[in-house]
Amino acid sequence: MNILKVAAALFSALLGVSRVIPQSHLSQTAPAMTGQAETASVYVTAVTNKGKLIPNLKPEDIAIVEDKLLARIEKVSCGKPETVLVGTLINISGSRRSDSRLKSHYDDLEVFLNHLLTTDDGAYVVAFNDSIYKLSQVISDRTQLNEAFEKLRRLQPHSSTALYDTVKAAAGADFKGRSGHRILVVVGDWEDNSSRITIDEAVKAAQRTFTTIYAVVDSDSGMVDKKFHKRAVARAKEFTEETGGLAYIVEEKNDFARALQAIDSDIAGACKVDYTPSSKSPDAQQGTKIHVEATSKDISIYYPRVRFGIDQ
Repeated sequence: MNILKVAAALFSALLGVSRVIPQSHLSQTAPAMTGQAETASVYVTAVTNKGKLIPNLKPEDIAIVEDKLLARIEKVSCGKPETVLVGTLINISGSRRSDSRLKSHYDDLEVFLNHLLTTDDGAYVVAFNDSIYKLSQVISDRTQLNEAFEKLRRLQPHSSTALYDTVKAAAGADFKGRSGHRILVVVGDWEDNSSRITIDEAVKAAQRTFTTIYAVVDSDSGMVDKKFHKRAVARAKEFTEETGGLAYIVEEKNDFARALQAIDSDIAGACKVDYTPSSKSPDAQQGTKIHVEATSKDISIYYPRVRFGIDQ
């Protein structure tokens, strides 16, 4: 198997075919141009105060603000309104050797993707340490998915971890004309000790391509350092809050499967909001900060924090 160095270019080749931590969990999709006005789309997840998903959100239920100006909401579509393109990034660095449940977690991930995907959706599977291991093209076929996970099961954890580099490369993947809700599910202990870029650069890369990141922070890997674990959780929260995902901590035997079930529900229960933002174009480097809130105090809205323009 070829060991692929972390680079966005290799993801273009790879993809050419075919509530533990309460925080934001939605993502943006690429805005479209309509006449002289730019329209934008954002994925939001609405929940009650008891954490129950609201599958029938209406335009009057929410408000979107950009640059202190209220945006005009054009349409809200709920219940997986678009196909999904899901990248599963699995840490196989040396620290993963002590995880006694690693193989069962691989089984859970395969079940998760099989349940989530329809024939119109796409998924790809990548393992990473300080390099990237291509395990599949973009696929929907169950047989090919099984083959990817068989490759994963044969890999032995080793080496250091380039989490930020891997996220940036995956976020910058070229789907060759395939559109949909871009999602990354990142599984591991959320350490990074060998990336060439910073966490801010990795987050911005995901925001630029309107990618949602979900984090599964696996604590069953021999970690005894509380400071290390605290940093890992904070790192996962920064990625997910800024890109609209949700972070889950795995500690007990069944937590991993529960986390994937929750992510499945979040994706299926998301709503796509089409809106006309303020006339000001997003800053090319920092983007435009957005704020989404419910008109009812009994509803919480989870949303991404920054929007970039389509050409940025």
